[in-house]
Amino acid sequence: MENEKKTFYMHKISNLLNIAKIVTIHYQVLEKNYSFPEETHDFWEINYADKGDVFVGVDGEKIRLKQGEILFIKPNQPHFVESGDKEPNLFIVSFLCRSPSMNFFCDKKYAVPEKYRYLLQNIMSEATETFNLPDFDPHLTELKLKENPNLGGEQVLKNALETLLIYLLRHAQNREPTEEFFVSKIADSTELQDEIVRILNAHIYGRFHLEDLRDELHYGTTQLCTFFRKKTGKTIYQTYLRLKIDEAKRLIRKNLSFMVIADMLCFDSISTFTFVFKKHVGMTPGEYRNSIK
Repeated sequence: MENEKKTFYMHKISNLLNIAKIVTIHYQVLEKNYSFPEETHDFWEINYADKGDVFVGVDGEKIRLKQGEILFIKPNQPHFVESGDKEPNLFIVSFLCRSPSMNFFCDKKYAVPEKYRYLLQNIMSEATETFNLPDFDPHLTELKLKENPNLGGEQVLKNALETLLIYLLRHAQNREPTEEFFVSKIADSTELQDEIVRILNAHIYGRFHLEDLRDELHYGTTQLCTFFRKKTGKTIYQTYLRLKIDEAKRLIRKNLSFMVIADMLCFDSISTFTFVFKKHVGMTPGEYRNSIK
């Protein structure tokens, strides 16, 4: 009996939304009483308060964006940013998307569920490995690729941003994705990741040992290191140094001397501080200070 030839049918993938272009990506550590003048542009922008509260003016109305909240600014909508009397961290992504589904986000503000915040982190991490991102340039108008960018970095960025938007749409419609998609017990995993970062932040002006995590979180050090690397793509110690350098940049903007900063952050020497700073930022502390003047 001859084998019957199967007939296969190719399912055409429908796109709920498609991001055609990414325009800019910023992660801004704002100083007290910072104010950026009102602007408009013909593409979408999202503002996410990563730390502290920030004020975003939209159509002349000042909106308080609390930590963990995201605000959507539609094309050609006048907007501005103010920090108030705090020093908030603001994550901004602007992009071109003409899909009708985006209309849902017009004038919307949401508290991003914890289970989706890893996508924001993925976007920023991928962006820093794909583009030459200045530390602080609110006037940035063009993303420029690194000399050796992450393989497929632009596509990963696009996919992560589209996934975030789809999940936010589902959340708004109470249609949550199945739990099996995430690493086991994603809420617990996110909480553990946040706790690790909290402890690292608490040791910025001191020294840190993995035993500190072990004793406080009651997990084995190997288990914690494996978990954190899987979740973030970085080691715990790399993240700890990154937090120290982020704090060093804030102190440099306050015009503290490099010797004082190195001592405050418990670097063994000014040369060690300079080496670590250049490794993370791509320039020496002196070059960084000159770049922000």
